[in-house]
Amino acid sequence: MREELVATLAQYPILTLFVVIGLGYLVGETSIFGFRFGVAGVLFVGLAVGALDPGVALPEVVPTLGLIIFVYAVGIHSASALRQALKRQGWRDNVLAVAVLMFGAALAVGVSRWLSLPGTRAAGLYCGALTNTPALAAVREQVRERGLARGESAQQAQVRAEEPVVAYSLAYPLGVLGVLLCFHLLRRIWRPEFPPAEDAPEIQVKNFVVRNPGVVGRTLGDVMRVHKDVGFVVSRIRHEGRTDIAASGTLLAEGDILVVVGDAEALERAEQIFGEPSDAHIEEDRRELDYRRVFVSSKQVVGKRIRDLDLPNRLHATITRVRRGDVDLVPAPDTRLELGDQVRVLTRKDNFAAVREFFGDSIRGTAETDFGSVALGMVLGVLVGTMPIPLPGGQTVKLGLAGGPLLVALVLGHWERTGGICWLIPVSANLTLRRIGLLLFLAGVGTRAGYQFGQTLGTSGAALVLGGALITFGVTLATMIIGYRVLKIPYDALMGLMSGIQTQPACLAYAADQTRSETPNIAYAAVYPTATILKIVLAQVLAAWPASG
Repeated sequence: MREELVATLAQYPILTLFVVIGLGYLVGETSIFGFRFGVAGVLFVGLAVGALDPGVALPEVVPTLGLIIFVYAVGIHSASALRQALKRQGWRDNVLAVAVLMFGAALAVGVSRWLSLPGTRAAGLYCGALTNTPALAAVREQVRERGLARGESAQQAQVRAEEPVVAYSLAYPLGVLGVLLCFHLLRRIWRPEFPPAEDAPEIQVKNFVVRNPGVVGRTLGDVMRVHKDVGFVVSRIRHEGRTDIAASGTLLAEGDILVVVGDAEALERAEQIFGEPSDAHIEEDRRELDYRRVFVSSKQVVGKRIRDLDLPNRLHATITRVRRGDVDLVPAPDTRLELGDQVRVLTRKDNFAAVREFFGDSIRGTAETDFGSVALGMVLGVLVGTMPIPLPGGQTVKLGLAGGPLLVALVLGHWERTGGICWLIPVSANLTLRRIGLLLFLAGVGTRAGYQFGQTLGTSGAALVLGGALITFGVTLATMIIGYRVLKIPYDALMGLMSGIQTQPACLAYAADQTRSETPNIAYAAVYPTATILKIVLAQVLAAWPASG
């Protein structure tokens, strides 16, 4: 029976993939003393299936593809939030990441002396305990090249290059499980309260009478340019009894009534700028001007700033709200529209057809994306990841197939659009890509590490597992205690920060499932590039460490 099962799984990798994903989800949702693995259950089922036979392992392209898709989607989605995070506490978080990763390298040196390990095994333990495949790949290449430089045969150099892999495979599972256990146990001990997902401020509509002499006789555009980031939109203006769309060229006169859309704080600013509140509710008069919600699906609109659309002159219309995902936003002139956004457009009733045609108004836009730009972005990420980066002493490092795509995605997400190419991905499509990539990665890594893990653990691997566990728990506990007790980092952000230091998507997925917010993703993206680059460097330094003992 076992032989038949192994033969079937080895013959049909696609069957193996979906078996691991399906069973992994069941395991992940099983509660063990109140603890759930979540999507990380796919990794552990993959290890169990991979332990059956080396032929069951999924092709290398499966976890590699999954990792690239996952980190690219996270980078694109997190770019805008990352900019704000770096302004506030990003430097503090990155300094913490550097400190604990160097502490982890010191632990690896101590473990190598205790267990009399050569530098190659110490480097493998470090990479596995901190779950960084790009660092392992860099170490393997470094060891192979040094072996060839010493005059070893290609076969001897390749055998030596596999030494870090054994230690890596033994340390990797606990590198994931140990972090998840720390998350769970420290949450039980500290009992932090996760703040509820912040609802966007309620958007209100209020009428104001123009009384401020400073704005009388000036155009609305001139007034708005003086007061930047006001957070509100002026949708209508009533002048001498006639109501019309408020455009940048609209001249303000004393006694005009303006309809302003924004949250409570923005409306207070509007009162200071224009004058006094009015008891009128001219927005309720929908005989001539009315609004419709339409989906943004036209490629001619996606990625463009609202000011560049020139809606008042082109369609005699204005956008008063943008619904992105589950959140309503007050648009600013520099707001770029994304595929799948739902915009509320104010215009004349006889103009609705033209508005729908202009924006596309296809609900399919909420789930579709331009996969041409996605593929191009990933190509650029892979190229950046494979470029050697010179270091002092003549050595080089590479960001790898995780660091490169993430770095490129953060840059492209910041740019949003380059010429005719829109790099943004709709929220729903991004979440789907992220989950697919994560599942491919976990299933592939689990099946590929499972057999070697089981074989080595059954012989002489217990000491290596213990050594890897010391590094994992040392780095995790140091990060969590310093972050929560000393730096007062909120627990939801701290889990994302630790996941980024660990460069581990499974830990991030667990954190996101527990908090039901984007906070862990933002913290993860803030330190992931630094952690990836530093681990690649430190792992290669450890590999050059002389044999201990």
